[in-house]
Amino acid sequence: MARRDDGHASRINTHASPWARAPERPSPGARPAPGRRPDEPQWPEGSWWSEQPGWDERGRRRRREPTRRDVRRREKNRTRRQPERRSAYRADHRAEYRAEAPAAARRREPARGSGRRPPTRPRPGPKARPRGPRMPGDRIGAGALILSAVVGLSLLGIAERTLLDGRPIGTTESVGAGKGARHPKGHATAAPGAQQPHRQAPAASGAPAAPARPDAQALAAQVRKLTLAQRGAAAKQAYGAAPTRAPIVAATRTSADGTWVFGTTAIPVPASSDADPEVAFFAARWTGRDWRIGLSGATAFGTLLGAMPATVMSAAESRALRRYGALSAEQAAAAVNGTGAGDGLMLPWKSGTSWTMLTADPAAARRPLSALAFAGGDGRVLASGAGRLYRFCGDGSGPALLMVVHASGVATVYDRVRSAAQLRDGSVVGRGDPLGRTGTAGACGGAPAARAEVRFDLRRGAAPVPLDGAVIGGWTFSERAKPLLGFAERGLLQVLPGGLIANLGAVPAADAPPSSPAPGDEPGGGAGPAGDPSPSATQNRSPSGANTQQ
Repeated sequence: MARRDDGHASRINTHASPWARAPERPSPGARPAPGRRPDEPQWPEGSWWSEQPGWDERGRRRRREPTRRDVRRREKNRTRRQPERRSAYRADHRAEYRAEAPAAARRREPARGSGRRPPTRPRPGPKARPRGPRMPGDRIGAGALILSAVVGLSLLGIAERTLLDGRPIGTTESVGAGKGARHPKGHATAAPGAQQPHRQAPAASGAPAAPARPDAQALAAQVRKLTLAQRGAAAKQAYGAAPTRAPIVAATRTSADGTWVFGTTAIPVPASSDADPEVAFFAARWTGRDWRIGLSGATAFGTLLGAMPATVMSAAESRALRRYGALSAEQAAAAVNGTGAGDGLMLPWKSGTSWTMLTADPAAARRPLSALAFAGGDGRVLASGAGRLYRFCGDGSGPALLMVVHASGVATVYDRVRSAAQLRDGSVVGRGDPLGRTGTAGACGGAPAARAEVRFDLRRGAAPVPLDGAVIGGWTFSERAKPLLGFAERGLLQVLPGGLIANLGAVPAADAPPSSPAPGDEPGGGAGPAGDPSPSATQNRSPSGANTQQ
């Protein structure tokens, strides 16, 4: 009788005696695995016993599946053995490796019921698929990236500068055309295609290089310095004190290339002074290294005007300004006192009307006619003669100092003019053309006037022209030393400061006085027709020379 199996068998001893063995019942769905002994018991599928390893599997080394690192190491060794074929089949090999590497690196799925946990699947992402070997040419260093960025920015800057200069991008002219290039040792080299005045001059050893292009700020600074050097002493004597502000420089005309400049300069008058400002013209030329400058009255001024291009100044204007700058004191006196060819000047208001004449205070000035002013009438300031008009210190909206250069070389100056005529410098004006209206503030500084007036003066290139002996508007202006007094006379009539003086137009002086108007026709404040000056300011000179009040 067979012994019943109580189910307490182990893997080694099944508690079945050789003489009492239960009959084997083969499972209808299970087949003996290959390599098993025929007498080995077959356990039901899915039971714990069936999942345990058999006797033939004990001590057997389990075969380890290759990892991705092993696959990469193996592939790397293989590519090192064949360096000559690496570049030829690198692309094809990568595609083949990427297709095969996952299959080679994939773990085997354990059989169902083997008792082993299935391996974890690789995470999705860049590392899910093994990459091929990285070659030295596949990576770009940081130095290469920086070099590429620098070269790109340089090319972009060259193209931008070329477009701004108006040249096509493909031209061979350098970007710094017109600017001197710097040699590595510090020497200046000329840029190809640059004009001669624009080239940078070679600098001496240790000295700073000269600017490659004309500098307007440097020109203004040099003009101010030259103005103070040549006119500073005269301004200090006229003002009674040293100038407190820098000269006012205005470049009225400049050539297209910036190498020729013409303009005006003036030394401002201190607020405590009532003197006329010191003014001058200047002409400048860029030589390639520095500016060559000449003020009116100097020899360099006429030389520069003679060489100035016609695009900057016409030949006729250049001749008039050169005559103005080279006029001597004797020639100017002959032109204004009637002994020489004059300009037929009239007083600066409407002919046939009377204005009040004002002179400088003898206590504050050495000469009473050093500051001559007229006030009254309709306030309209007219040109005393034909000539070319120029503006000093004015900006077009405020007060201005106007100058008209006449054919003889003498210039008439009109200060404290407001609402000045908006004419280009060098424009031709005729006798009697309107210049503006009377004002109280000086364009170049100075103490303001108590009433609206126009300051009147005569000038030549180097200095003011004395009004003593000048014939203007039919009157001869004179000065007397004892007592110090300035007045205007015509024949036996004299007009003292504060009196009315009639503008007789461009007529020569005469001994016979003008006809007196009918009684009651005396203008009020110089607004009406010509009339006699006020009795307090009109004197009748006796044959003996003594002045008796009329």
